[in-house]
Amino acid sequence: MNPKTEVVLEELDTAKLAQEIKQRAQEASNEEELKIGFAVILEPILRSWNIKPAYERYSAGVRCVISGVRKDALYGTVILEFKSPGKLKSEREFEKAKEQVKKYIRSEAVDPRYYGRYFGVLTDGYQIAFVRFRRGAWEEPPEPLEVNAQTISRLLEAIRGLRRKPIDAQLLLEDFGPESKIAEKAILTLYKALINSKSSRTEMLFEDWKRVFSQVCAYSKEKLRGLIDYYGLKGHKIVDVERLMFAIHTYYTILMKLLTSEIISLFASSFIVGSYLKRLEEAYMRSGKDMLDELKGLEEGGIFAELGIKNFLEADYFAWYLDEWNDEIASLIYEISKKLLDYEPATVELTPERVKDLFKRLYQNLVPRSIRHKIGEYFTPDWLAELLLDEVGYDGNPEKKVLDPACGSGTFLVLAIKRIREYAKEHFIDERTILTKIVENVKGIDLNPLAVLASKANYIIALADLLRYRPREGIEIPVYLADSIAVGRVKHKLFKESRYERYW
Repeated sequence: MNPKTEVVLEELDTAKLAQEIKQRAQEASNEEELKIGFAVILEPILRSWNIKPAYERYSAGVRCVISGVRKDALYGTVILEFKSPGKLKSEREFEKAKEQVKKYIRSEAVDPRYYGRYFGVLTDGYQIAFVRFRRGAWEEPPEPLEVNAQTISRLLEAIRGLRRKPIDAQLLLEDFGPESKIAEKAILTLYKALINSKSSRTEMLFEDWKRVFSQVCAYSKEKLRGLIDYYGLKGHKIVDVERLMFAIHTYYTILMKLLTSEIISLFASSFIVGSYLKRLEEAYMRSGKDMLDELKGLEEGGIFAELGIKNFLEADYFAWYLDEWNDEIASLIYEISKKLLDYEPATVELTPERVKDLFKRLYQNLVPRSIRHKIGEYFTPDWLAELLLDEVGYDGNPEKKVLDPACGSGTFLVLAIKRIREYAKEHFIDERTILTKIVENVKGIDLNPLAVLASKANYIIALADLLRYRPREGIEIPVYLADSIAVGRVKHKLFKESRYERYW
């Protein structure tokens, strides 16, 4: 391997690397010999990345310490702790090894504020585990994972430069927008799955989506043809633009579901361990079937149900990809999850101003303005929504009712929640009361299933840490898929008191 040529991680045969590492473990009799075997295999890759590892021998074993190469990296240091081959099979030795890694991090970081700058790895050549400090607690597996293609990829990703970014619309656009490699791969993978659909359920969902989409906006195949050039499909002989649009919507919803799952796991009860994305990633490392089972759980309510959020996911049109499951889709979901793990979910609590109506800008770029306007899709800018709330005199008083009968991605709802939270701080209203008042009095309706999902996601993110104060029976996110005109005709009762009471 030429050290001057940078190794592209995605092009590495990590299954072969994993097999070589296991072979070295079989030949090694102690951690020192295992370390040498690892160095022979991994150091050419690290040199190509201009990373120089340092090896340390201490009383309990051998470790490799790799310092970060960029200041904005989430982890400044990766620690690789070596144990004698086969030693991690013992539960006692595994627990002891994890404690050694944590002890090293504590001693090097000194201040708990900096524990999160370190990423710990322990291995005996056959098994491997990852340890890190996140959300004020140690994130560690109950048992080690097998050394395989997925876990070796994870190790190399950590070394190459784990980053944790703030959740921010611009950063999401850079990583997942139409010009990103992930978006290109995702939309083509999903489009191909739709074109070659094997499931009658997929076809049924697609046909019903077309029916609903035609009611929501004035779309036609001709108006969608601009998507062909936008996504570089002009060379294809025949492009089904309706299936292409359905693939774009599906990609968008997968992103929303995964990111929202990760954010709310921050506010989970103690019995729910770790992040959802980490759980999904570990499922993929075990097998594609395990990942599929995890995603089926998510689409049926998953962690939202565990948290007492009753209606975030309700058998929407966009879970069809589970019926068309294959290695390409599994790899795609893994790549999306892996990239989302670069983001810090605590952003919603630490800098909430970054995350208002988080998904609007992403959708506005996935479907270009010219096409959106042709089919009658327009989004209310934040400044205009703020102005209208000011004009009607809405000050955030939680006793006032807010109803947006065409809520779209939830711009007005999110800004109303923001004002209520500010009002609550000024008037010393406790969090439990405020959460109850918000879900009782801030409601939305939309005919577009995609908009309803985006609005629910933004609503949950706007609640953020208030979710810790949810009642035992849980909460319902009051955003509904319906025709607001029809709701008015049947005199549907949205608010507890009377439908005749004033709303804003």
